Amino acid sequence: MLQQAAAGTEIVVPRYDDAIVVDGVLDEDVWARAAVIDGFWQYDPADGRPAVQRTEVRVWYAPDAIHFGIVAYDSEPHAIRATRADRDHISGDDHVIIYLDTFLDRRRAFFFGVNPLGIQQDGVRTEGAATAGRMFGGSIDTSPDFLFESRGMLTPTGYTVEVRIPFKSLRYPAADVHRWGLNIERKTQRTAFVDAWPETRRASASFLAQGGVLSGMHDLRRGVVFEAQPFATVNVTARRVGDEIVRDNPDPDAGANVRFGFTSISLDATVNPDFSQVEADAGLITVNERFALFVPEKRPFFLEGIELFATPNQLVYTRQIAEPRAGGKVTGKVGAVGIAHLTALNRNGDGGGDALFNVTRLRRDIGASSLVGLTLTDRSLTRGSRYNRVAAGDTRIVFKRLYYFEGQIGGSWTRHEDGARSAPIWKLELDRTGRSFGFNYQLNAVGEDFESHAGFVNRNDIVSGRLMNRVTWFGRDGGTLERITVFSGPTRIWTYSGFGREAAVEGSEFVNASVRLRGDWELTARVSRDFVRLDAQDYAHLTSAGPNGPQPYEPLPRVSGPTVELGVGTPVFQLLDARATLRAGRVAIFAEGGEGTVRSATASLAMRPDVAVRLALTATYQTLERALDGSEFARTVLPRLRVEFQPVRSFFLRGVAEYRSERRSALRNARTGDPLTQGGVPVPSFDVSTMRFDLLASYQPVPGTVAFLGYGASLDAPDGLGVRDLSRSADGLFIKLAYQIRR
Repeated sequence: MLQQAAAGTEIVVPRYDDAIVVDGVLDEDVWARAAVIDGFWQYDPADGRPAVQRTEVRVWYAPDAIHFGIVAYDSEPHAIRATRADRDHISGDDHVIIYLDTFLDRRRAFFFGVNPLGIQQDGVRTEGAATAGRMFGGSIDTSPDFLFESRGMLTPTGYTVEVRIPFKSLRYPAADVHRWGLNIERKTQRTAFVDAWPETRRASASFLAQGGVLSGMHDLRRGVVFEAQPFATVNVTARRVGDEIVRDNPDPDAGANVRFGFTSISLDATVNPDFSQVEADAGLITVNERFALFVPEKRPFFLEGIELFATPNQLVYTRQIAEPRAGGKVTGKVGAVGIAHLTALNRNGDGGGDALFNVTRLRRDIGASSLVGLTLTDRSLTRGSRYNRVAAGDTRIVFKRLYYFEGQIGGSWTRHEDGARSAPIWKLELDRTGRSFGFNYQLNAVGEDFESHAGFVNRNDIVSGRLMNRVTWFGRDGGTLERITVFSGPTRIWTYSGFGREAAVEGSEFVNASVRLRGDWELTARVSRDFVRLDAQDYAHLTSAGPNGPQPYEPLPRVSGPTVELGVGTPVFQLLDARATLRAGRVAIFAEGGEGTVRSATASLAMRPDVAVRLALTATYQTLERALDGSEFARTVLPRLRVEFQPVRSFFLRGVAEYRSERRSALRNARTGDPLTQGGVPVPSFDVSTMRFDLLASYQPVPGTVAFLGYGASLDAPDGLGVRDLSRSADGLFIKLAYQIRR
């Protein structure tokens, strides 16, 4: 459907053949002849107000690229935040983001962000369902990297940035004359104000649907994009065996990625792919977790077109393909139909040979902002008859500008060694995104035997419900109080078979409030009452002392109580910003089916002592005590330090150190305090301390051409004796060289 621009928001882009130097200085004659975009409006913290700082964006195009010139005026130029950061790490700086909706479908846009020095951020913004690499929908995904040029400089009146985006870095439909959607954001860090063009309202189910239009572009010179990236890696690892460190032989490897990019379709293939991580994932507290935790996708091959795999209920999660031998993808859009297909052969398929993954996602646009979609996934072992297949249809319907309805229905079919089984999955969601009042009501159901080996569905046999309401008050323009937002409502979880017939097994009522003050001070508070019913079958493996010897253990039938959480966040000062959160409340101790009190504190501090230096320190401390007698059940200490040094744009050094100290007592009867046993043996305590170091030197002149030299080491103290008693348990040296060929 052809999208119409609001009055005054369609920009006819002039065409010139001028060649310019992208240096951040808008001194070439062509900039005086460019189309001018101004008249920005505040979007955050309150919409509908003229922007405090003036922004002017000039735009023109040459046969092979589109050019943007950003002139950001600032009444306090000395207070502008700008660092020489690594790519995609400009969220703490002043910055401008350009969203290009090249298909004008108001559902997906490429974005190109720059800070005042021209440091780049890029990726894809999507409206709607969770993506294959992120947990939530409507996401800003900075993982994809596109080749574009940008340079910026500070000026006495603010800053200027030049941006050149080659048409080879974009996908767009074939057309004689092109019309693209355009949204622009500018963030001023010292106030945290976000300004937008065109005027964008918070009362809307879609950000992209409120964009303007770039029109008049024709005869774009792009052709077929060919990219090849040969790469070579070497890993040298060592590990502790007894009292000795045994070093393995060097493990060299090589492979290649190949991509053919047509106007609207991309074909990708990889042979013997390199999916090495140059920095380990940040640590998560797992001591009282019952289900798997989500970890975002970071690997380059999977990130091309990953937003096209977006589906409700996370039915596509590419990190399930952990050790691929080879893979291929086709992603793109033809007319109103989005196409995404992935095939990959994964090593070590659970004893049944390798695992072959096939994942397909089709999506068709309907009307201005709605869609219907179909997801098909298959994971089959190359030996034997085991498989897991999932099929699901979904829709997202936007209506009356403020509302959307999202629905999904599907199922899984799985064959294991002990036979085949199937189960349904379905979802109903209604959302209202109003300026002062909004809500999100949903039911999400996963059948008892539902499995998704290519997705992230970490819990089955449930129906979860939520009735969440939001009320927002806005302060007067320039006042101390800028905004108060309150979320509240109940949540419930039933077993799938008990839905509508039995009481919920889990739930909560909560009120969550956030207060934003002038200068971007933020205060948060959450009060909730949570409950969980414990199932005796989950503890059938445990026994406890009784009058006639060991007896089957029965947990407490229900745990319920209040939880309070308080937080504070500082503005992004020139040199630092910080956040802290305190939490205390009554929770279930799942390992022993009892009741406990959790107390936790988390804090983060980001420092920028120099334009080339960044430090980030995070720390978490959590204790879990038994309600029975106040004894400690578990304690976790988890500090993490990250240091980055970027002397020039293409080269940086990074060091990460993370210490984890975890201890848990022996399991005890929640009623009597007697030891719990398994197989006649008491379930023991543990006390472990570990430390991890990751060091990386990186040279990356352009996306895809890289030289990495990394070192990682793990140290541990199995008896939890502390930092001084840590001993090296494993380490490794990693070298990667890759060269991007682009035609």
